[in-house]
Amino acid sequence: MKVREGRIIRSTMMRELPFGARIANSFVKKLKWETAQATEKWPDVMPRLCAEDRYRHEYGEGQSEGPPFNRLKPRKLRPVTLIKERVWILRFDRGRPPAGTIFEIDRVELHISEEAQAELLGSIIQVVDDKIVVTYDRI
Repeated sequence: MKVREGRIIRSTMMRELPFGARIANSFVKKLKWETAQATEKWPDVMPRLCAEDRYRHEYGEGQSEGPPFNRLKPRKLRPVTLIKERVWILRFDRGRPPAGTIFEIDRVELHISEEAQAELLGSIIQVVDDKIVVTYDRI
């Protein structure tokens, strides 16, 4: 279990990438599994860790959908909250990214862009309930 150009913090718990992010074994397992699945279908793809913003509306008391209503009867408007979530995902791309953005983790190459590296600085990357979760030590 070795991270090229990085170091292992605790041999079975956490590894540190050269730019200062730490990855948990749960993330390594997900990376290896998803990469195996993707390369089975498309042999020339490489995993890329990236973030995307997702938006959803919350109506009233924690409902994610609008309440049912009668169009003929006037109704009171409930407050609507727009929630923006930053979600980290693995995408698979063809082509070779720049050399400073490729990291080898357990013989799997992972691309993390320079912008994503800056955003992940000082973070812990792990998988909880099959979702990539990034937590930060800094405030």
